[in-house]
Amino acid sequence: MTRHDDSLDAPVTELAAQAVPASEIARRLGVTTQRVHSVLHYLRRHGAAFPPVRPGKPCGPQGAQLTRLNAETRAALAPHAIARGMETKALAVRILDVVIRDNLIDAILDDKETNP
Repeated sequence: MTRHDDSLDAPVTELAAQAVPASEIARRLGVTTQRVHSVLHYLRRHGAAFPPVRPGKPCGPQGAQLTRLNAETRAALAPHAIARGMETKALAVRILDVVIRDNLIDAILDDKETNP
C-alpha cells in the first residue's frame, strides 16, 4: 500500500533530528500527535535515522475533526498563520468562523445565481 500524503515527511524529519518532542512537532505543523508518530514510524521503517523522539506533554485537540487540510492548502495558509503567530489549523478555523459570522459563504463561493 502506498501513502497518499508525504507532505509531512520533510518537516517531521527535520524537527525529529533536532530532538523536538512529538507534541511540539504536532503543534508546529498543525497536526495531531498521533499523526506525527505515524509519520515517524513510517520513516523509521523505511530507513530514516534520527534520535528517538520524546512524547512530550499531551497536546489538546488540533481541530482535526473539523478541518482536514491537504498539503497545498496547508502550505498556502502557513505564511498567514505564522504572520499571526498561530497554528495553520487554528487560522483555518478562524477563517471559517469569520465567514459564518459575517455571512460570506455565498459571496465567497459565488455558486448561486442572483436575481437582478
